[in-house]
Amino acid sequence: MESPDVSYIVGLLQTDGCHSGDVEKKGKIGLELAVRDEALLHKIAALLPCNARVSTRQRTTNFSAGRLYETATLTFSAQPVRRFFAGAGVPTGRKSNSVGPPNGRFSAPDYVRGLLDGDGSLGFTSRGYPFVSFVTASDDLARYLAGVINDVCGVTRRPGRNARDGVFNIMVTSSAAKALAAWCYYDGCLGLERKVLSAEAIGAWTVPSGRYGVRRAAWTAEADDVVRSLPRVDAAVQLGRTEKSIAMRAWRLVRAG
Repeated sequence: MESPDVSYIVGLLQTDGCHSGDVEKKGKIGLELAVRDEALLHKIAALLPCNARVSTRQRTTNFSAGRLYETATLTFSAQPVRRFFAGAGVPTGRKSNSVGPPNGRFSAPDYVRGLLDGDGSLGFTSRGYPFVSFVTASDDLARYLAGVINDVCGVTRRPGRNARDGVFNIMVTSSAAKALAAWCYYDGCLGLERKVLSAEAIGAWTVPSGRYGVRRAAWTAEADDVVRSLPRVDAAVQLGRTEKSIAMRAWRLVRAG
């Protein structure tokens, strides 16, 4: 687990992987990504001390509007390797609520990069401010990432489940996002190329001079979820509104029950 590559793989399997069967009997671990990310699966397969297979398939999803969606999947079934990953925090069966950081020593930047490659987002808001966000249903992962953000970025996050989906949406913006991206996406790291490139773009961002303008738009249910789940300054950046506007909206939502 002290290996950077292994720590990364554990984080990615905890978010995008699936471990079926029984570690003492038959089973398999699968990792399915969009076909555009297939190259990463081949890199991971080459690191595993067992036979691993990468295959592709086409299927429809709830978000594909009837169009075929092509994915690539890495699978392996070697019992000793599956037993190792189970002990490292990739349990069999449903895991979204129960997974947490590995026990013992591990490479934290690489593990967090695996989490972000699986269930994270890196990019820029409509106002041009960088952000790094992570969505999870796990209390342990939410608390762990909040601790990382405090240590690496020097800002405090007190994650809470949002009202719509019951999941944690943890986000940092501006200088904090730049610090977090630089910490876990470094030159030569194993990772999704598109997110590595996003991290590089965030690293090139500089604080703009002057104040950003105020966007006056109708409040939506999605915007209200942002107000409820994010700190005031981050909600203001994401929604392109002033902190005063966010505070007033939060007060009205509380009053409305």
